[in-house]
Amino acid sequence: MANPNRRGSSGEPTRNSMQGGNYTPWTNTHFVLPYGLRLQQTKNAGDTTVTIPAGITWVYAIAVGGGGGGGITGLVATGGGGAGGVAWGWTIATSSCVVGTGGGGATNGNYTRYGNIIAGGGGPNSASGFLGGAGGGGSLTAVGGATNYWGIPGASTSSGNGNSGSGAGGGVTANTNGATAGSGGNGISGGGGGQSYGAGSATNTGGAGGNGLAGGGGGTGLLSTGTGTPNVGGNGGNGINILTNTATTGGSGFSAASGAIGRGGGGAGIAGNGNPATSTNGGNGGLGGGGGGASTTSGTAGNGGAGILYLFY
Repeated sequence: MANPNRRGSSGEPTRNSMQGGNYTPWTNTHFVLPYGLRLQQTKNAGDTTVTIPAGITWVYAIAVGGGGGGGITGLVATGGGGAGGVAWGWTIATSSCVVGTGGGGATNGNYTRYGNIIAGGGGPNSASGFLGGAGGGGSLTAVGGATNYWGIPGASTSSGNGNSGSGAGGGVTANTNGATAGSGGNGISGGGGGQSYGAGSATNTGGAGGNGLAGGGGGTGLLSTGTGTPNVGGNGGNGINILTNTATTGGSGFSAASGAIGRGGGGAGIAGNGNPATSTNGGNGGLGGGGGGASTTSGTAGNGGAGILYLFY
């Protein structure tokens, strides 16, 4: 689809404006993308106003919702948060926007919207996201993900690893000692990893967050009394920086000593890496929709990564 308002030089096909002999995307302010468009504005959480130059009536938007917060509630259902949804397309230029914040502990991420383009937030532990947001991990029967703005289906529920979909599903909890919990599903937005909490001396490993344009948060591992560090938090899922086509990485889970809690790493966003977990906190999700890493009520869960909005014209 061509931008009806994009103009090339006189006598020059519009598509040629994508190229330039002395233009290097890595060193210029604006990044060239298809349709001859340039990234003109980036909006972050809290931004509400947009100024579009006169004569521009159509804008191409890429919207990413906030990631879901990591789980904190009780013994069961402390999985990682799902990544925020992603939506893209042409919309009539408007002077306002909403850019969603990431969810706090055990809460949904918030939506991002410009014109008619809207991306929902990721789900927290044991709950689905909305409008493309991925499901959080930690349920005994994994939750699914949400269908996105374009109608690409979200994941269905599962009984192990999360299923794939636009918004992927969360991984299930494992209550057998020595087990690895279900990992989050892969999709446009990755699901959160589940929790492993079986009593005994073997290693309990939280599920890893799923991968996507934005990744889900890792789940917790706890209750093992084995030697060394037998409670291992799941790593956050990986993402992709859509402007540079380079990977963003999820934060590592924390490996805890006997009886302590292995907390989950934060999922990567499309604009930033996820943060590693610590002995007291789940990792925060990366900028651009990464899911938060799981913790428990004895610590602090990772926040979901804030959403982001890219505007091209």
